[in-house]
Amino acid sequence: MSGKEQLFEVSLEREGAYRSISAALEAAERCVPDVTVPVRVLVAPGEYREQVEIRRPYVTLEGETADSVRIVGGLGAKMPSEDGSGQDGRLGTFRTYTVLVDADDVTLAGLTIENNAGDGREVGQAIALYADGDRLVVDACCIKGHQDTLFLGPLPLREAKPGGFIGPKQFAPRRVGRQYFRRCRIEGDVDFIFGGARAYFEGCEIRSLNRDMDVNGYVTAASTPQGEPYGFVFHGCSFTADEGIAPGSVYLGRPWREWAQTVLLECWLGPHISLEGWWDWNKPAAHDGTLYAGGALFGPAGDTAAWVPWAHCLTGQDSERYARDRVLAGTDGWDPEGGDGDAVETAGLSANGRTVHIETYYEDEPALRARLKREGRSAAFTGKTPTDFEAWKAATRTRLYDILGLSLMDRAPIEIRELNRVRVAGSIVRTHAVLQVEHDVWMPFYLLEPSRPKLDERGLKRCYICPHGHQGAGAASIAGVAGVPAVDDAVRKFNYDYGLRLARMGYVTVCPDARGWGYRRDWKGQGDDENSYLRGTCLNQARMAEPLGLTVAGLNAWDNMRLIDYLETRGDIAMGDLGCFGFSGGGYMTLYLSALDPRVRKAFVSGYLYGVDDSLLHLNGNCSCNYTPGLWRLLDMGDIASLVAPRPLLVQSCEKDHLNGARGLANVDEQLDIVRDAYALLGKDENLLHEVCPGGHHLGVAHLAEDIEWLDSQVAECAHA
Repeated sequence: MSGKEQLFEVSLEREGAYRSISAALEAAERCVPDVTVPVRVLVAPGEYREQVEIRRPYVTLEGETADSVRIVGGLGAKMPSEDGSGQDGRLGTFRTYTVLVDADDVTLAGLTIENNAGDGREVGQAIALYADGDRLVVDACCIKGHQDTLFLGPLPLREAKPGGFIGPKQFAPRRVGRQYFRRCRIEGDVDFIFGGARAYFEGCEIRSLNRDMDVNGYVTAASTPQGEPYGFVFHGCSFTADEGIAPGSVYLGRPWREWAQTVLLECWLGPHISLEGWWDWNKPAAHDGTLYAGGALFGPAGDTAAWVPWAHCLTGQDSERYARDRVLAGTDGWDPEGGDGDAVETAGLSANGRTVHIETYYEDEPALRARLKREGRSAAFTGKTPTDFEAWKAATRTRLYDILGLSLMDRAPIEIRELNRVRVAGSIVRTHAVLQVEHDVWMPFYLLEPSRPKLDERGLKRCYICPHGHQGAGAASIAGVAGVPAVDDAVRKFNYDYGLRLARMGYVTVCPDARGWGYRRDWKGQGDDENSYLRGTCLNQARMAEPLGLTVAGLNAWDNMRLIDYLETRGDIAMGDLGCFGFSGGGYMTLYLSALDPRVRKAFVSGYLYGVDDSLLHLNGNCSCNYTPGLWRLLDMGDIASLVAPRPLLVQSCEKDHLNGARGLANVDEQLDIVRDAYALLGKDENLLHEVCPGGHHLGVAHLAEDIEWLDSQVAECAHA
């Protein structure tokens, strides 16, 4: 090798680059006639459908990543050849390659090389990579096919059938090359790693595809020439398979020729591997000529005790002979890694063969929970009198307002734009509209108006704001939008249609879309798949808002306060009776809105009142809107709920709600004790009610009419007090 490396770039899009890999290699032949000068071909992301041939030494073919650069072919052995040559005019195995390496000192890196011709039972053998050269390195590549995915030349000396070797090396001298595969994924089904090379596979995943047969395949089919000291060596590799593949249905190898050598060291063998290990391909002579061996194997099929008697189990001393630097040394001492050291983690692989099972974790949670216990609730009420409490409430409300980022919000004039209006069952008019909550920020909401609304003593309509939870397509489920199966599922699962239920009781209900849900999904959360449609996400909002000093909880509270501003402008709403009703994520929004805005005169919080230590911190599975920076140092949920006192508050919990945390209702009761103390101090114990429902996370509706009647009566008593 001599001279400075010459660079050629391939891209399907970039101006000035070659449009195909073959074109770049042809340009290298023209522009760099001295084959001792190294050539590097860089391939940009894309799918390159071509048959690539590398026939000069010192070539590096490097993709941006194996995931983004795919070289794809689709030829199978049973397909007709263009010139009619071959057995029965067919291509045969060795003309089907996607990539051919017919040179020494070649490196392939960051590529997916695929033959997608299909199942060998239909198309015959189909080679993805035909590798026939010395000192070949294949690094971090995916090599994908079905039957005969990876051929490691040279060919055997003689064909089993005339014309069986038709292809680029049919008449070439049989020279055994050394080939090194590092961190590759190689997949196929029948004989998908085969040939006569001296090949060392280190840290590779060898993945068998499922053919739904009693024998699903054979990983290797070596044809090691007689007298060669080494064939295939797999070190630190994981032998995995498609899901559903039958246990014991794949053999590690069968001898293409009687002197085949395949050795496994420190490999993990999945349950799909036959406990017999190897098959002789009905060649009794192979019992004496082959070397099939293994040592320090792991996984469900890692025990060599049941291997066929003509296979070998290696001891530690035997294994030293198969170290990388020995296998690949040859006469020139070649070692592509440049020295000793070959530690692998296969001994610790988990049951899937793809991840490490970790026994000891060094977690942050214990320290953070300890910090919460030490430093949390620093702003909790510590006074003794109602006067102390009212002063605390005013100061804490201001502090909460600031920590949520509400002081940074941009107030805009109230503006409503109606999108559509329909009549729904129960003599209810449902209007879909948008409200401007900030300048050029619009909140969609449903307004449900019954034909015979409940009125207060002044003839004004009683009303509930109904924020939604996080698994019901935003406000759509709360408003009872019909004819959408995904919404129907959510309603059946959680009783999510509480806005419609209240409207049927005679209340005007307003069902807003929170930021990141329903019609307010940003581009990352948009889409028609059920998960995107139903669940939405506020993670994107949190990532955008928090660096600006805002919070998702604050943004949603602001929007709902602007909704109250709008209701005030209507003139037909009984603002002295305004309620807020929410379940799950809607419960969190009800809690914050009611705590911050005294214009909410009664509140129903379902599925959201528990200690943050056991729930939000430990479970760590709630949406981003639950995690306000700095909040837990000041207040727990019970403290926030105390800000509602003395207004009527109904808290509903479910016995087996997983969000309550491991201690269940005990975690809820601890927070309710904080709230009870506040109501008791103000002499309004009767304005706090805790309802417990059976089952897991859902809105309990068995006593909904009584619950709403209780809230109404408590508001009425407060009004006349």
